[in-house]
Amino acid sequence: MRRLPLHPFGASRGSVAGFTLVELMVALTGGLFVSLAVFALARDSGRFYQRESRVANATVNALLGFERMRADISRAGFLASANVARDIGVCAKPDATWPLALRNLASVQITTAAASGALAANGRNLQGLTLAGSYASSDVFPARMVNNGNTVSFYLVPGSTALARLSNGATLTDAALTAVFDTGRALRFVQYGKQYYGQIISATGSPSAPVVTVNNSPQIQFRSGAQGGCGANIIGSGAGEGMINVVNFIHYDLRNLSASGNAQTALAQTNYASLYSASAAGPGEAQRTELVRVEQSVTGAAIEGTEEIVAEYAVDLGFQITAVTNILGCCDPTVSLVLPNVAAFATFTGSVFGTSSQPELIRTVRVRLGVRSRESDRAAGIATDATAPTTQGLYRFNLSAGAEPFARVRTFQADVALHNQMDVLW
Repeated sequence: MRRLPLHPFGASRGSVAGFTLVELMVALTGGLFVSLAVFALARDSGRFYQRESRVANATVNALLGFERMRADISRAGFLASANVARDIGVCAKPDATWPLALRNLASVQITTAAASGALAANGRNLQGLTLAGSYASSDVFPARMVNNGNTVSFYLVPGSTALARLSNGATLTDAALTAVFDTGRALRFVQYGKQYYGQIISATGSPSAPVVTVNNSPQIQFRSGAQGGCGANIIGSGAGEGMINVVNFIHYDLRNLSASGNAQTALAQTNYASLYSASAAGPGEAQRTELVRVEQSVTGAAIEGTEEIVAEYAVDLGFQITAVTNILGCCDPTVSLVLPNVAAFATFTGSVFGTSSQPELIRTVRVRLGVRSRESDRAAGIATDATAPTTQGLYRFNLSAGAEPFARVRTFQADVALHNQMDVLW
C-alpha cells in the first residue's frame, strides 16, 4: 500500500486545518462592526466629557465671579456715607458744582437699561451695580489739614500705625501713597464727628510729611475756632487735625469688551483683544458678554487700567433688595423685599442728588449671576427661558446657531447683608 508523503510540519496534506474565504469575510465584517461600535462609544464619551467639562468650567467661572462681587457688596458703605445728600453727619451737602459721582455718593446704586442682541433675545435687561466705600484700604489716617485757598492739603501724621502698614515700615514712596490716594478718587475727612468730602488731585510720599491734596470742587466748608456751627475747624496753629480715608466707586455690569464705542476704556480693549480674536468665528462669540468690574472716578468715568473680567460668558445679572419700608416711632421698622419691577425699587437704588432716594435704608442685596457654557449643546430651552421676566434666572441661553443652539447656564444667588448701615435710620 502506497503511503502519502508527509507535510513539512509532520502532518499529511489532507489533514491541514484552515479558514475558508467565507469564514474570513464573516470574521472581518464582524470585527468591523465591533470596531465601529467601540469608535462610536469613544466618540460619544469624548463628546460627553467635553460638554460636562464646559459646564464645569462655567460653574467654577460663575462661582469665582460671584464671590468677588458678593465680597464687594458686603463692604459697601465702609468708611463712607450711605447717602451723602441726606446723611446727618455730612457737614456740607452736595450741590451742582460737585463732580457727578461724588454728588451721588451712596453705598448702593442699581441701574437698569434695555439690552440688545443676544441678551435682548433671551429676555434679559442690562442691570448695573455701583458701590461706594473704602476698597483700596481698610485704614483711616490721622492728618493735619491746611487750607491753601484753592486747595486743601492733608499732611499724614508720621508714626501712625495706619501709615506704618501702608509703607510696610519703610519710607513712604509716591507709588505707595498713590496706590490708595490716587488722583480722581474721593477723600473723606472726619473731624468732631462731621464728614467732609473732596476730590484728590495729588499725593506725595515723604519720610516726614506725606501729603494728600484735594481741590475746591467740592469746596470743604470751614469755620473759625471761635465760632460754632458746621465746618472744619482750623486752630491757631494753621492746621486742624482729623482722620482721612479714601472712597472708591466700584461698578459692575455685563458688557462686550470687543466692541469699540462701549463703556470700556481704550486700554481695556487693547488688553482683552487677544481674548476675542482667538475664537471670533465661534457660535455666539460676536455677542458674548462678560461680568466686568471697574473703578470709577469722582466724575463717574472709568479709571484706566482698573477694568477686570470677573466672569467670562456672563449672561444674567439681577438684583433685588430688602429695605426698611416703614419707620415706626414705637416699634421695630418694617423690612420688606423689593423687586426690580416695582416703582419702589428706584426709591432705594436710584441717584440721590436732587431726589428722595434712600439707599441708606437698604439692609440686604439679593444678587443673581448666570454664566453660560462656551458652546451650545441643547436643542431646546426649558419652559419660557426666552421670555422669562428679569426677576427669574435662566436655564438655557439661545445662541441661535446650529442644530443645538442652546447653551446651558449656571446661576448663583445669595442675600448679602450691608453690615455698614444696619443701624442707619435717618
